[in-house]
Amino acid sequence: MRFLKYFILLFASLIWLAVLNTDIFRYMGKLNLFTDGYQFGDLYRLSNLPQFKDPKKDCPQYIPPANKTGNKKINLFIIGDSFTEPGRISKADFNVDSYQYIHWGEALHFKADTSAYNILLIECVERHIREKFAAPISNVVADSRTFVSRGNPSFMQKLDLAFAADSKEERLDMMLFQNPLILAIKEWKASFNYKFFGRVREEVTLVNQDNDLVFYMDTDTVQASKDAEAPHSILKTTSSFTPLPESELDTIVNNMTKSKLLAEQMGFNQVFLSIIPNKVSVISPGWGIYNHLIERVNEHSSLQIPVINVLPEYRKMGNTSYLKGDSHWTCEGQTIWLEKVNTLIAELTGKSS
Repeated sequence: MRFLKYFILLFASLIWLAVLNTDIFRYMGKLNLFTDGYQFGDLYRLSNLPQFKDPKKDCPQYIPPANKTGNKKINLFIIGDSFTEPGRISKADFNVDSYQYIHWGEALHFKADTSAYNILLIECVERHIREKFAAPISNVVADSRTFVSRGNPSFMQKLDLAFAADSKEERLDMMLFQNPLILAIKEWKASFNYKFFGRVREEVTLVNQDNDLVFYMDTDTVQASKDAEAPHSILKTTSSFTPLPESELDTIVNNMTKSKLLAEQMGFNQVFLSIIPNKVSVISPGWGIYNHLIERVNEHSSLQIPVINVLPEYRKMGNTSYLKGDSHWTCEGQTIWLEKVNTLIAELTGKSS
């Protein structure tokens, strides 16, 4: 019995250390001591509905077309989100000489290589466009050398992050509640609630007669104010169905143009824009009153940035453009995007040579 007590104490201590320390947590992950829970899709992870359990499959290696023209090197920089993060997209997917990915939460310190053709591709999923372009981009700065930084938080910020509940709960969930036994229990509970009460987790939305699953941020248009003294509803700008006034649309496009001009002043030869559609905008745009954000941005008379638009192709593909249990694209959807990006790079660099 004493041995069991010490074992439980040691196990609990290791779990607690791993939850607090990111280095220990990553090392345990490399040893495959737990899974992150995303191996069946981020929407499945949120809902635990077994009909949307979609085991992750690696995409075949995409081979970019050998259509590079001109003698200049091509340097490609991407500011993007989870659609273009490492593990999904890499240098091998583009016919370029150098490649750098920068997450929206990072900063690119940029020194122009005047001997090369420097391209900045700004990629953002539809749900965050209104937030990201409420002002021109600010995470690209001119510098004496090129590097990526994540900022240097103060001691108090580091202390806050060390004990932040969200990240710690996420790690604890990965370590204790993403194993097959617990997932089976979660699936049973989710199925019971759905079949008998018609309820699903608030983080997801069922569409198309409950045959498809999307992220709640893509459909929820209002949220209740937390102000107890003056309660009211707040419009959520992430939803495909939240009204988009012309005045806000003009501001978004104006800030996109300003972002392009700022990048060109730093030495970029070309700036591209790619808005990745929300899943619901592709598979169920009639779920509500669709605001047509992507079409309205792309067709705006003041837009001065070349765009990579995959919305028409994705709608033709229907639900085969997005994973069943995930909010991200399928291999086929990703390939369409990569082909469009490489084609645009070839066209614009060819004109400049």
